[in-house]
Amino acid sequence: MHNVDMNLETYLNETPLLKELFASIAHQWRGPLSQINSIIGNIDNRLYELKVDDSIITKQLSQIETITKQMSQSIDDYRGYLSEEKKSTPLKELILTSLESIRLNLEANKIRVEYNLEISDQFSGDEQLLKQVVVTLLDNARDAFVSRNIYEPVIKIFTEANENFLLIKICDNAGGMSKSVRSKIFESDFTTKHSSEGTGLGLFMAKKLLTQKMQATLSVKNVESGTCFVIEIPRDKYE
Repeated sequence: MHNVDMNLETYLNETPLLKELFASIAHQWRGPLSQINSIIGNIDNRLYELKVDDSIITKQLSQIETITKQMSQSIDDYRGYLSEEKKSTPLKELILTSLESIRLNLEANKIRVEYNLEISDQFSGDEQLLKQVVVTLLDNARDAFVSRNIYEPVIKIFTEANENFLLIKICDNAGGMSKSVRSKIFESDFTTKHSSEGTGLGLFMAKKLLTQKMQATLSVKNVESGTCFVIEIPRDKYE
């Protein structure tokens, strides 16, 4: 844990070096990602010329294109964590943008999303970080649905506001967590995934970065039929 904390401190303190690093990564990755999408377009055109109508191939090509776009967006997101420029964005718009980035993945797993995002509050903090945390929580719910083979999986997203905080609640009906899992879910070395699977930003880093960079909190609790993650953002800092 000490080493992870030190790495996070380095992450937060060496912003100029990391900006240069991500600029280099973006330059190296953009070309190949663009070439992959170009190849997909060529295959699509060739299938059309040959009058090949194969819905499975078409769907898989579309999935590849979606994945490359998400990879490209991830580069922008991680670079965005280091940006000093902040803008004011409606909280509703920010959440819907996060949801759109993972929509196809959720649909592929037949996961329904319901939301109530009617508060009109603006968010003027680290937009890219908050979007990535929302995506991480959506990913986490999807993984729970898939691993448990949940019938009629549903994710519910709510926003609320009180005098002191803006709240984002992301809840699922995946059956909840045991007490032992809840007690460890935000630890750096804890995961319910196989070691071969990616973990994205990860719940540990999500909570840590929210605290370090936004003075926000991330908590989890069991609800009637599943789990609910709650992000609390102090209003006095981000309005």
